[in-house]
Amino acid sequence: MSTVTPTTDTSDISVAVERQPESRVQMRVEAPASELEAAVTAAVRRLAGRVRLPGFRPGKAPVAMVERAVGWETVRQEAIDALIPALYSRALEQTGVTPVEDPQLDLEPVDRGNPVVFTATVTVRPDVVLGDYHALRVDVPSTEVTDEQVEEMVEELRRRHGELVDVDRPAQAGDVLRCSLVMRRGEEVVSGDDEKDRDLDLDRERLLPGLADALIGLTAGTERSFQLILPEDFSQEEMRNATVDVDVSVSAVRERILPPLDDNLAALDEHGATLDELRAHYRARLDEISAERDREALEGAALEALRDHVAIDLPGSMVEREIDRQVGELQVRLEAMGMPLDRYLEYSGSSLEKLRGERREAAVQRLRLELALDALVEAEGIEIDEAAVVREEQRLAQGRKLTAQQRRSLHRGTHVDLARHAAGDRLIEIVRGDG
Repeated sequence: MSTVTPTTDTSDISVAVERQPESRVQMRVEAPASELEAAVTAAVRRLAGRVRLPGFRPGKAPVAMVERAVGWETVRQEAIDALIPALYSRALEQTGVTPVEDPQLDLEPVDRGNPVVFTATVTVRPDVVLGDYHALRVDVPSTEVTDEQVEEMVEELRRRHGELVDVDRPAQAGDVLRCSLVMRRGEEVVSGDDEKDRDLDLDRERLLPGLADALIGLTAGTERSFQLILPEDFSQEEMRNATVDVDVSVSAVRERILPPLDDNLAALDEHGATLDELRAHYRARLDEISAERDREALEGAALEALRDHVAIDLPGSMVEREIDRQVGELQVRLEAMGMPLDRYLEYSGSSLEKLRGERREAAVQRLRLELALDALVEAEGIEIDEAAVVREEQRLAQGRKLTAQQRRSLHRGTHVDLARHAAGDRLIEIVRGDG
C-alpha cells in the first residue's frame, strides 16, 4: 500500500512524495512559472549563439528575433532539457530521496505563464531490518602453528638457497626446467612467451594439475605439445575448466642441490645464528600469518552472519544493475586479453542470458551485504574522519587525471568504503561478544 509524504515547499518548488511497493518512490514536482521563464531566457541566449541572422553577429540578435527565427517549440524544448534535470536534482536534495537508478519522468504540458509540473518515479534503497544484531555470534578461529609447518618453511628456505646444476638426463620430479612454455586457447595466448625461457619447478603441488607429469621425462633440446584442462580455481575466472594447447621447448634440465640443514643455513638466510633461532624466527612469521588468516576467517563468518540475519526486500532493478556491473567488469578483463565477450561466450558454450543468470545469486548476496553494512553504520553511529577520506582519495587518484565529476564520485565512494570497513570492524567486536 502506497503512502504519501506531506508536500515540502522550499526553494520555490513543491514536492509531494508517494512511497510505493518494491522500494519505489514517486515525486510530484511543481515549479512556478517564473522558473520556466528563466529557463526560456537562458535557452534563447544559448540558441542565439547557434543561429545566424542577417545583420547580427552570432549571439547578438535580440531575444524576440531569435525566438521567432527558431520557433517556440525549439525554445521550449531547449528550456525543458535544461530545467527538468535541475528541478529533479533540487527535489532530491530537499526530500532526501536517494535513487538507485535514473527516473521515469512524466511531464505535464509546458507553456508560458503556467507552473512546470512533472512526476519522477524511481527505485530507492530498500529498508533494512537489522533485528537484534547484537546477539549475533560466530565461532572465533584460533589456529596453532605446528612443528611440521615450521619444517616446511625451513625446507622452502633450503630450496630458495639451493644451487641449480645442469644435468644430462630426463627431467625428474623436483628438477627445474629451463624452458619456454605457452598456453593457448584457439588463437588467444593464455600464458607464456614462446621466445622467452624461464625456470619451471617440476613440483606437482605448485604447478597446474597434470602439468608436472606432462613435463617429467623431457630432456634438454626437446619440444612437446599437449592439451591441459585448467582447474576450476584458475586465476582468470573466464578461463576456468577451459581446455588449452600447451607448447613447451626445453633448453636445460637442472637439479637443485640443497644446502645442509645446519647452523650455516641461519647465517645464509640472515635470520639468527643457529638453526634453532632460524626455526623460532619462522615460527613467529607463521604465527603472524595464522593470526591474519584467523582474522580474515572471522570477518568472513561475521559478514555472512550479518548478511543472512537482516531482512531486505531487494528491488529487481537493483539486482539487474549489479549484474550489469559484474558483466561489465568481465568484459573489460576479456578485452584486456584481446577476447571479445561474444567470442568468450562462444568458446564456453554459454550465452549472455545464461551468464547473467549465473551471476544473479552473487549479485543478490553482494547487495544484501552492502546494504546491511550501510544500515550498521547508521545504527552504530559510525563516523568517518574526513581527513582519512581525503588521504585515501588522494592515494586512489594518484597518477590519474580526473574530471570534477569523477573526483566527486571518487570522494563519495571512498567515504562509503571506509564506513563499511569500520562497520565490519565493529561487527567483529559484536560477534566476539566484546560489546
